[in-house]
Amino acid sequence: MDLVYSAGMMGQLCDGDGRTRSDPTKQYGTGGLLNDKRYILSLTFNAPKAAFDDPDQWFFAGKSVDDLFWPMHLNFRFFGMQPLETFVCHDVLKNPNIEDDLLRFEAHLEKHF
Repeated sequence: MDLVYSAGMMGQLCDGDGRTRSDPTKQYGTGGLLNDKRYILSLTFNAPKAAFDDPDQWFFAGKSVDDLFWPMHLNFRFFGMQPLETFVCHDVLKNPNIEDDLLRFEAHLEKHF
């Protein structure tokens, strides 16, 4: 991943990190050139949906799926990309519901495209 990102720093994905010596008001991370691009995270977890967004849940301690994937979101944000709503399949090993997940994914894509 770093090889791709590093190779794109000179105009393919971004024009540096956004800052310039001539304009100190430009902020770090604003050099992205993919401002018209969107991305989507499609994720699977064995964790049930109830394990997220609940401070009473011990393991994720109230964190959302997007909180856990914040570093990935930052990678895309660095290049100026806009996030679409993350799609998640939960409980895929202990309680799989593949048919429902496929229907939800299709509806998710129709909602955004």
